[in-house]
Amino acid sequence: MLRVQIIAGIISFTLLLTILELIRRRKFLEKYALLWIFNALVIFIFSLYPKLLFKIAEILGLYYLTCLFIIVFLFLLCIMLYFSTSLSKLVEQNKRLAQDLAILEFKLKEQKKSSNDSSQKDN
Repeated sequence: MLRVQIIAGIISFTLLLTILELIRRRKFLEKYALLWIFNALVIFIFSLYPKLLFKIAEILGLYYLTCLFIIVFLFLLCIMLYFSTSLSKLVEQNKRLAQDLAILEFKLKEQKKSSNDSSQKDN
């Protein structure tokens, strides 16, 4: 059990350092990193205090590995939900920008057309 704790601690600590380095290099925005940081911290806490996970499993009436799987699954589900909502928002913004661009292009063509018509009348 101690070996698993050490491996989980090293992995979670490495994940945390990687996330912080990606934020520092501006390859990962802070608002998206919060869930990952929280995830890494929870894994780190469970690696330091495995009895806590055993206690949670006991309270829920589950086996240790089942409880661990459910916790990991819920974290991944939260991350996917968060990114899905962010992606949906970006799709809507992209659609709105494309519509605004089409309107501006139409107005520009109309303006050029009217300026050409007025310049031909002057000649």
